[in-house]
Amino acid sequence: MLATRRAVVAVGLWLTGLVLLWAVGRVLADRGAVVTYGSAPPFIGYLHGRASVGTVLAVVVAGVVVLSGPRFARTARWRLVLLAGWGASTLFAVLLAATDGLSAIAAPLTDENDYLAVVPAVAQDPGEFLRSFTDQALTYPVHVRGHPPGVPLLLGGLDRLGLGGAGWMAALVVVVGTSSVVAVGVTVRALAGTRGEETVRRALPAVVLAPAALWLATSADALFSGVLAWGVALLAIASTREGRSWPWAIAAGLVLGLCPFLSYGLLPMGALALVVGIVTRRWAPTVVAGVVVLACAAAWGAAGFWLPDGIAVTHLASTLGRAADRPYLYFLVADLVLLGTLVGPAGVGGLVGLRHLPRAVRLLVVVALGAALLGALSGVERGEVERIWLPLACWVLPVAATLADRRGWLVAQASATIALQVVLVSPW
Repeated sequence: MLATRRAVVAVGLWLTGLVLLWAVGRVLADRGAVVTYGSAPPFIGYLHGRASVGTVLAVVVAGVVVLSGPRFARTARWRLVLLAGWGASTLFAVLLAATDGLSAIAAPLTDENDYLAVVPAVAQDPGEFLRSFTDQALTYPVHVRGHPPGVPLLLGGLDRLGLGGAGWMAALVVVVGTSSVVAVGVTVRALAGTRGEETVRRALPAVVLAPAALWLATSADALFSGVLAWGVALLAIASTREGRSWPWAIAAGLVLGLCPFLSYGLLPMGALALVVGIVTRRWAPTVVAGVVVLACAAAWGAAGFWLPDGIAVTHLASTLGRAADRPYLYFLVADLVLLGTLVGPAGVGGLVGLRHLPRAVRLLVVVALGAALLGALSGVERGEVERIWLPLACWVLPVAATLADRRGWLVAQASATIALQVVLVSPW
């Protein structure tokens, strides 16, 4: 009972923080300070109530998860539990995005500031695009110059295969992003055994219903989340597998080696991979994966793109935009509160019971929270973290396992997510 009260207090503080941040943000904006795009600080977007058939269907899915999810997750076969969680997450995210119509699922990717604007040039000559990327970065759309060249090259390759356009990109983003449910589950079970599996089973319904679903469909950061999660999962398999582990370690290195070339933000988030060695005390797979990561960086450099140069150019670009003028102290608090929004009431409340979870889960949660705190303190992340911190939120959400015995928390989780979708119009 005491733990429940503490969880309720934690959620109350989080909600109070959201309200205060909205009020302070509006005051700052009225005084001429640059806060966020739109009228719903600390979120990017504006408040406008609406609903549709997609919303109703999302409510139905949420109801099924609330009523049947806990029992199914507790009793079904492990692989089926993970696949069902992946499928439910995908369906829930897509239906929420369809609140504004089916076209709204891919619409965020068609913005003039997004990646698709440069795909024709990339598809025509990917080698030249890569070699000239650093020199030309400041001439590209905002999201292109704010990230490494990995995503445009990936999309250019898909375009060459006849899979170009916003629809195919949206499918890639959503499927890979929601697969982080499986990757996190695989990692936790590998590192924590039976207790880890139990944690995942208990947390899964709350994970599916978390507000993070609003940005899984459709933000490129969902893609980043899935790639990082699978890199860590492969390393966990390599470090706990009987017999030959080096093929899994190499695979982990290849996936983790892709991360810095998708988003610079994944560099500090990559600290999650170190948890594997700390828990298993088998550092050889981590070393192998690390060597592969360095080899990947060298290969990108030989092809014409050096990571330090890209970071320097992106830092310069960030000083030229409006985000550099956003109030530091406001977003120091706002960014952390928005991470709470991504994990929802069950995630925020579940943090009070963190000490009751397996050591591996505790370490993953603490490292994810630490990465978010460092990002907020650095001042580099000033807003927009409702999408940027998707790769961290999926590692915090297992704390919902501490509240899984009470269906009311699932109702609160689903209600928070659906309410946000109905009232908040986001560009992602």
